[in-house]
Amino acid sequence: MADRKATPARGSTAAPVGRSPRFLLPRASGGTRLPALPSQPSSPVLVLDGGIRASFDGWPAAEPLDRWGQWVAKLRPLHEPLWRELGILEGILATTYRVRRGGEGALLQLVPFWSSETNTFVFPWGEATVTLEDVAVLVGLPLAGESVRESLSDQLQLEDERALGAVRDLLMNQSKGTGWIKYFRIRQLRRPEETTTAAAAGGRDEEQLEHGAFLSMWLSCFVLPSPSFDAVVPGEEVIPIAVRLARGRSVALAPAALASIYSDLSALRRHFVWAKRTEALSVSAPMHILQLWVWERFPELRPSAPACIPDSAGGDVPVPRAARWHDVAGRALDPGYLHAVLAAPKVFEWRPYGSRAVLPFARCLHPCELVGMDSVEHHRPHRVARQLGFDQDVPGIVTRLNSDSWNKAWETYDIGAGCYASAVPSDKPGVTDEYAQWWKQYTVSCAATAAADRAATAGNRERSSRRLAQGNTQLGSTEVCTKTHYYVSRSDRSKEAWEKDANSTGADQGFFHPKRAVGTEEMIQKASEIRQAEIAELMKNIAKLAKEIREEEAAEALKK
Repeated sequence: MADRKATPARGSTAAPVGRSPRFLLPRASGGTRLPALPSQPSSPVLVLDGGIRASFDGWPAAEPLDRWGQWVAKLRPLHEPLWRELGILEGILATTYRVRRGGEGALLQLVPFWSSETNTFVFPWGEATVTLEDVAVLVGLPLAGESVRESLSDQLQLEDERALGAVRDLLMNQSKGTGWIKYFRIRQLRRPEETTTAAAAGGRDEEQLEHGAFLSMWLSCFVLPSPSFDAVVPGEEVIPIAVRLARGRSVALAPAALASIYSDLSALRRHFVWAKRTEALSVSAPMHILQLWVWERFPELRPSAPACIPDSAGGDVPVPRAARWHDVAGRALDPGYLHAVLAAPKVFEWRPYGSRAVLPFARCLHPCELVGMDSVEHHRPHRVARQLGFDQDVPGIVTRLNSDSWNKAWETYDIGAGCYASAVPSDKPGVTDEYAQWWKQYTVSCAATAAADRAATAGNRERSSRRLAQGNTQLGSTEVCTKTHYYVSRSDRSKEAWEKDANSTGADQGFFHPKRAVGTEEMIQKASEIRQAEIAELMKNIAKLAKEIREEEAAEALKK
């Protein structure tokens, strides 16, 4: 990545901006063949009529939140320096705020738009997704550190794991199990008068064990819930991670949490396509992060105005972004309205966090493999460059790693981000003309499919069209809902930009590439003239089809 001097971009219209563009790699523009467009989303009918159900089992339970907050308050004075060093302080503080359930309808409406090919939501107006930056900002999880799958490295860590495992087994085997939080909070520490070396050492061991137990519960409830998630006792698989953290080893939790979200969204999409209506799929990823993402990005779907919070609570103590949504009650919204907003929102917030620093930001910018607890998922930020403050060009193809080794996958993520600049771009991001024209094909295709679906729903298929022969002309006045379509307007390119392209070597040396004119576009605002013209053309074709059907059925009637 390299910084370049440039004139600030204009904030609206599709005219070329007067600054050097900034891109994420790889890019496909300028090649002889552009990549294929993503597959179209599935029909939303099953979600709209309640045919698809899911259970979000990884959602943090509300009942023990007060007790959890007390445990955080107890241990923070003892361990805050270590939490800060490990990058988990903000992540722990974020869990003292409650993200209330109630927005699952919006999450289900997102499923038809999900593409497991790209791990993005493919909307008619463009691609968007939950990124590493979202996870780091919304819930404060660290980007840097070891993989969650690393093993314990010394005898002390192994002993800690055995001790916590023994307590877990004890609580699991009790008929009326004492909760994990209660068990460790009521453990009697050694009395102050016991000042022997052995007593002091025992106190330190007790403190270390409680810290490991605390981190185990934090991971299991809020970061990496397992399919067998239990709000009373943490999952066995997170205990080694907690032990490593308690002993001062940094662990990159953001990529693992994001991998679980991607994996479960793909599972929901498969369920959406193949499921029977009586089935309800259980997913264990921390989907409250996706709920926060929806509220941050789609203002129309917010339950209410978020709270105004400062960047810090005095000194350098961070205030988690999740605090904006603490205890906010979700709204029960009509499924049709939810789908319409997602398909064509009035506003999509590309940069809701402003210039809030995320370190190391460079880790959020390159395509890589995300190593989760039980899956490896691909991360393609160059497909959603505007979410990261960069200009969007036609995204290049990234070949997935052909290996079963999580170590090889981890190497694609752990690239040594310190060698790159990590400044968050401050200019409003735009799109290239090539991207606008490339994506327009997808938008038009979605519009045609939506119109056909509406016609089919109205009865303009096979024998149901007989209504027309009986004098019912409702089909001709069927309204094509413009809320479900978006047509990208072309951005005119400058003569200078074309000349630069003609002299370009095509060599990309970093995240920036100054060889394209960039047009900023308000992709989520009022319908363009192109959209209106193409909708009119669709209506003309529907009316023509209706007329042909009436004539054919009239001819058949005369033959009889």
